[in-house]
Amino acid sequence: MRKIMSWVLAATLVCGASAFTSCSNNDDNPVAGKSLAEKIVGKWIHADTNGEAVTTDMKSVYTFTKDGGSALKGFYSMSMTESGVWSYRQETDLTISGNAITMTSRLADGQQSVVELTAVTVSGDDLRFTAKTTLSKDGQVTATYGPRQEHFTRAEADYTEAVLGLWEITFTSDDPEFESPEPTRELYRADGTCTFYELVDEQWVEYKEVTNSEYFIDGPMVFIRWQESEEMMYENWEVVSSENGKQVNKSVRKHDDGSTYTIYANLTKVE
Repeated sequence: MRKIMSWVLAATLVCGASAFTSCSNNDDNPVAGKSLAEKIVGKWIHADTNGEAVTTDMKSVYTFTKDGGSALKGFYSMSMTESGVWSYRQETDLTISGNAITMTSRLADGQQSVVELTAVTVSGDDLRFTAKTTLSKDGQVTATYGPRQEHFTRAEADYTEAVLGLWEITFTSDDPEFESPEPTRELYRADGTCTFYELVDEQWVEYKEVTNSEYFIDGPMVFIRWQESEEMMYENWEVVSSENGKQVNKSVRKHDDGSTYTIYANLTKVE
């Protein structure tokens, strides 16, 4: 039904939690302390790591908020295949000291990730950091990653309401292998569940092999997972546009040789 990339937990946490790094030129727009806390407020999407663009199935979303002048809070959303990570606005313990941000996430089974971020630039819609991630379990360090150069871009739009309803979808791609002229249908409900349909003998029926399908949205990112036979499948899409009953989503993915291709989901609202 769908083709997706798979990744291990360590890669997930590095690309998600270490998610803020990039250029090492710290003279562009140095920030510190209160200034840094003010500048990073908002929603940010992972764009590239060490100058290499991040595929959609590796993208994560970070949100920094300040409620009524209170302390800064940090959240992340991400969904990955082999790691089984499925996190919607996971809250982190966040501290800022000078140009350094520390984000601590308590994970399942006694695991913990500590991400040490050193701010390089926060300029307009660009957020660039250098980061080191330390993973531990029951107090024992299990792995460290970084420092890595990462780049996030600001995300203004949120499509939580726009995606609700029943859509008819066709898939196009710059790689003919992933073209799908036959339409499918997908129903997205406000409770976070979704249903997939296929056309059989001119009748729309649910995919028999798909169960436990659900989704969440953070900014322009749509995170979906479903059970197919014994396997849980994960898929990420980024909304390109949504208006007047039409929506276009895209997903940038990698071939085995490392080259990339893009799939476009072209959605039309079913009345």
